[in-house]
Amino acid sequence: MRRPTLLALHALALAGCGAATTEVVEPELDPLAPTTLYPMGEGAQWVYDVDTGGDEPPTLGIFEVVYFNGNDRRIANVRGMNARGIVSHGDAIGYRIERGGIRHLATGTWVLREPIAVGASWEGMGGRTARVTDIARRVEVIAGTYEGCVVVEESGGEDGRVVTTTYCPRVGPVIIESTLRSELTDRTIGTQARLRSHDPG
Repeated sequence: MRRPTLLALHALALAGCGAATTEVVEPELDPLAPTTLYPMGEGAQWVYDVDTGGDEPPTLGIFEVVYFNGNDRRIANVRGMNARGIVSHGDAIGYRIERGGIRHLATGTWVLREPIAVGASWEGMGGRTARVTDIARRVEVIAGTYEGCVVVEESGGEDGRVVTTTYCPRVGPVIIESTLRSELTDRTIGTQARLRSHDPG
């Protein structure tokens, strides 16, 4: 006697129980994995309020994934749209997802590198050293409230700039701060971008 196939058993179950409800369960993601902290999905977009610290109100900064192929990604800022609805972009920044983290393609340096833990460090862009200073930050921005965020501080570069980025799981960079101390005026000049909205693509 032939055993009923799995497909036949499934059909019988549907016939006896009426319409079946399929529950979709999202896979568990490691909240500290680089690709969870910076998920560059196809078509993903981030919109920021960018404050340059002057008297002018914050401006909008819009960034989106413009290239998605295998482990390679490119992200560019949106510069505008013409009368025909065609969006123009600035120069794209290339990234590559590798075993162990995410690299900045042009320099070969790491953007995020495993293991993500307080005190972990790696060579960053511009001769700076990136160091993880927090892995449990809670942040509130217009886009929402996020828990378990990772703060990476980059310092020590030739230009003296300090760049602090707060990455939140499943979202990416939520707060980006850049500060530079002027030797001429002995003042600190800073720019801060805070996430206004996020579309995962």
